Amino acid sequence: MKHKSILAFLLSLMVVFSLGMNAYAATSTTATVPVTLTVSNEYRAVNVTVPASLPVYVINGTVVTADNAVIRNNSKTSAIQVTSISVTDGAYKVGDYENFSGSNTIALKINGCPTKGSGKLPVTENAFSVIAANGSQVLTYFAKVSGDAPNADDVQAANVVFTISIVD
Repeated sequence: MKHKSILAFLLSLMVVFSLGMNAYAATSTTATVPVTLTVSNEYRAVNVTVPASLPVYVINGTVVTADNAVIRNNSKTSAIQVTSISVTDGAYKVGDYENFSGSNTIALKINGCPTKGSGKLPVTENAFSVIAANGSQVLTYFAKVSGDAPNADDVQAANVVFTISIVD
């Protein structure tokens, strides 16, 4: 039994020294690592048509908006989505649609998303869902205009900026 434990001890020492010899055999080593490069020249442009304007008419005190405003996705392959809308002041100050007041003020509600003042609207996926390739989305909008609006034609009352992104 004593011979087996001495033999086991000697074998384990040989294993330890053989491992150590590999570590001490060289002072440096080199390794070649390939660099894999993938180049994709795919250009995915957003091909969309938005309304040229969102007309608002005040006729005898009644505010009337267009009922044919549409965003069209002209892409044959990519879906898109409205990801942000900003409304900024024009000739009128942008007001709060829900608590409308003020002089020379206009407020909008686009697909259920109301202005709170000049700036971004709280856009939701329910209001602006994904538009499939070759699809479209109706824009339903309402406006409130202050009672002191003078008689005028084609006044740029406010500006609406749509941000539209490709959906992967």
